[in-house]
Amino acid sequence: MSCGGSVTIESLVLAPTTINMAVNTVIQFEATASESNGTISSVNTQVSWSSSNSAVATVNSSGAVTGVGPGSATITASAKGGVTAQASVTVTVPTTATFPVGNNPSSIAIDASGNVWVTNQGADTVTELNNSGTLLGTFTVGSNPSGIFIDQAGNVWVANHGADTVTELNSAGALVGTYTVGPNPAGIVQDSLGFVWVTLYGGANGAPLGNTVIKLTLASGSPVISTFTVGNGPSGIAIDASDNAWVTNMGSDTVPGDTVTELNDSGTLIGTFAVGSEPHGIAIGPNNYVWITNAGSDALPGNTITELSSGVLLNTFTVGSEPKAVAIDTAGSVWVTNSGSTAVPGTTLMELSPTNGAIVNTFQVGDNPLGIAIDPSNNVWVANYGSNSVTVWRGAATGPQFRAYTGPVWP
Repeated sequence: MSCGGSVTIESLVLAPTTINMAVNTVIQFEATASESNGTISSVNTQVSWSSSNSAVATVNSSGAVTGVGPGSATITASAKGGVTAQASVTVTVPTTATFPVGNNPSSIAIDASGNVWVTNQGADTVTELNNSGTLLGTFTVGSNPSGIFIDQAGNVWVANHGADTVTELNSAGALVGTYTVGPNPAGIVQDSLGFVWVTLYGGANGAPLGNTVIKLTLASGSPVISTFTVGNGPSGIAIDASDNAWVTNMGSDTVPGDTVTELNDSGTLIGTFAVGSEPHGIAIGPNNYVWITNAGSDALPGNTITELSSGVLLNTFTVGSEPKAVAIDTAGSVWVTNSGSTAVPGTTLMELSPTNGAIVNTFQVGDNPLGIAIDPSNNVWVANYGSNSVTVWRGAATGPQFRAYTGPVWP
């Protein structure tokens, strides 16, 4: 193909070259050209796209591929002069199963063996299932366990919202340690250097809402804690590729928060950015964009998710009632649980397109779904708070859960 009358495309490469995707999922393919003038550039709109089997997958004029039905197809990008590149697509129909766990499951983590760990907020326990859903164990932690992650050693860390502590278990579920952190810990995550970050929501028994996060290390053999100020009622937390910590300032139903705070790896404030009402879950995508669920309250339920880039508002998309958790797979698809209220429970998990935020799939799960985890086999796991169960949709994702940095197993 000519460019400026003299430059031609000499070769093409597609990315991805091989992919498994679910029915209705949309994946943006990228065509990269090596040109006669020595440059390498994206040429998605300068080539012709085709699918070998439109009953399996279709492709539009800019390279967005949609899964239509089960089977295999070849996607081809063609330039003038007979230059082509191809990619293989396999489309599957996801299947589902549901397994009982403890009372009021809230968060999920998946270890390096693919085992599923679930915090049971109403039972003061953590349940471990294998990837087939078989119960491996139930382990006592602190009161009202909330957030959870698994470190590189396979140890399981749990924020005990009702006990003002963090519990560390080894991979067999045995207690390693319990550490006092502050009032009502909620979200918990580890950065690439091994520091553990915890949001302190506060607000129990009439006390004021918290406005801090802590950074914990055990490098000296005993916990060393640094404390940093964020907004009111901090809840969710995520770490980006630069090791910056992003925190949702949820506030309360009476004084709803509507911001997220970004701190650098030393805890210095980078910025505070407006989002929707009572922001809850937060996740970082492959392009380092930040996604936040705006849950609202039972009286004023939210139904949106916000996308930021370096704190700048990019988009706000409509999802279901009271969205709580968000996770992103390696293809960039955004997964959201719609928790609903106690009176009108939500029962859905939604998948949003990474290109335009459109809802491409809606899956039925249990009552009041909260936490999400995507395992290495592209299975999406959801904690059903109101049903005392977890639901898995096998083969629903286009890749495992994305991690913005090299660090713990989860998240």
